[in-house]
Amino acid sequence: MEYNLNITIVGTGTASWLSAFILSHTTDHNITVIESVNTSIVGVGEGSTSVFSDLIGGRYFKTNIDLNEFTRVLECTPKLAIDFKGWTDKDYYSPVDGTPSAFKIKDELFLQALAKDKNKYHLASQCGYNIENNRMLGGAFHFNTNNVDKFLRPYCEKKNVKVIQGYVDSVVFNDLGNIKQLVLKKNNQKIDTDFVIDGTGFHRAVLKHLDYKWIDYVDNLPMNRAIPFHLKYEDMHDEQFNNIKAVTTAQRMNAGWLWQIPTTKRLGCGYVFSDEFISDSKAREEINKLYGREIDTANAIPFRSGRLEKQLIKNCLAVGLCGAFAEPLQATSIHTTIVQIMTFAQTYCVSNLSEKMRTRFNNQMSRLYDDMRDFLVLHYATNKTDTKFWKMISEHKHLTPLVKEIIGYSKKAVPNFNTFNAYFGHVNHQLWNWTLAGLGYLTPDLAKQELQGYSSSLNLEAQLKHYENISKESLTIQQFLKQYD
Repeated sequence: MEYNLNITIVGTGTASWLSAFILSHTTDHNITVIESVNTSIVGVGEGSTSVFSDLIGGRYFKTNIDLNEFTRVLECTPKLAIDFKGWTDKDYYSPVDGTPSAFKIKDELFLQALAKDKNKYHLASQCGYNIENNRMLGGAFHFNTNNVDKFLRPYCEKKNVKVIQGYVDSVVFNDLGNIKQLVLKKNNQKIDTDFVIDGTGFHRAVLKHLDYKWIDYVDNLPMNRAIPFHLKYEDMHDEQFNNIKAVTTAQRMNAGWLWQIPTTKRLGCGYVFSDEFISDSKAREEINKLYGREIDTANAIPFRSGRLEKQLIKNCLAVGLCGAFAEPLQATSIHTTIVQIMTFAQTYCVSNLSEKMRTRFNNQMSRLYDDMRDFLVLHYATNKTDTKFWKMISEHKHLTPLVKEIIGYSKKAVPNFNTFNAYFGHVNHQLWNWTLAGLGYLTPDLAKQELQGYSSSLNLEAQLKHYENISKESLTIQQFLKQYD
């Protein structure tokens, strides 16, 4: 006989509120959110993937979200692609969408575009076309993470989610080693619970009371520090403002890379680097040099790439930064959080979960995070040698076995939908191919070879005309932003 669980979500950030939102809309369990008081969130602009867009748009379950209100409160702009600047001899785009032919035997539109121009292959997708023509249609979202709780809270409270203020100080276990109570700081209030979700980030307020193991990614992803900052549109010259695109910019720097994300109010930025190769002070100097003026930056945020060996330990599930973090590239953190909670809610959010099912869930999540790590590592398969950091990267000692395998495969054929084993939330071949082409591993000659003898039903020129007809009435990013002046 199944009964409603008392689920307690600890944390005040995006992962916690996404957990509350998804579980309250997909289960009948009793949900309490313990907001950690006096916990600051570094809101520097956040990129997302189509999984977040699908969630907000109601693809997975009915949400009743007003998209105009969502855009206003979260200061959203469309995210059409990532613009990789300086990672190779030519800048390249990685669109967030695929082509209409992506799941055919051969992705003929991608092949035709690559065969025509190695620098314009992104035109094969609607988002890629819109980038080239400064149109705003489609894509994922950029948004202000500071406002996620403000927006999602009312939707959760309508589903009877209870919210209390407090800070978890200790936990009380039952005879089976499961958490039965959370003890709050100051007043020692005890919260009875059947299941706990820890969304307290690197602090791990609940998880630290359990026996957990951390699996490092540092041999593959050496970044370990980030300096965030904002840039206001009113402080920009006209030329700078007019060069803004509906993309996340990933600018290569001396010891890492710098993100730049447009929201309706400002640019959210940050320098991600390895402190083995640059100090905080030198990193700030490099930021100032890039923008040609003194930039007011926040304190550096240390992190360690990796994941928990098990995301689900006893009756505690780690979400967001608490359970895993690779690095900000490709907006993987929110993506994996949504996939994790959706998977848990759909299959595993039951009482008396068997050890076999628990192991199955943990194996699924380990694969999700490891596959995401591999995709991120691919971006560092470059040959730049102009600084000590990038010379180290150019030796390719950090590449994982899968990345080496796919690069080798790409010398002979273009990856397709059968190259990777698909599952909900996986990084599909379309995203791999944008990056492989951008890095020069997929070439026009290979694309022409793939098209030989293949009967194409789609024509690139006709597709581009179709894209034009769809997007010709849409706004430019500058027109869109001026609506929020």
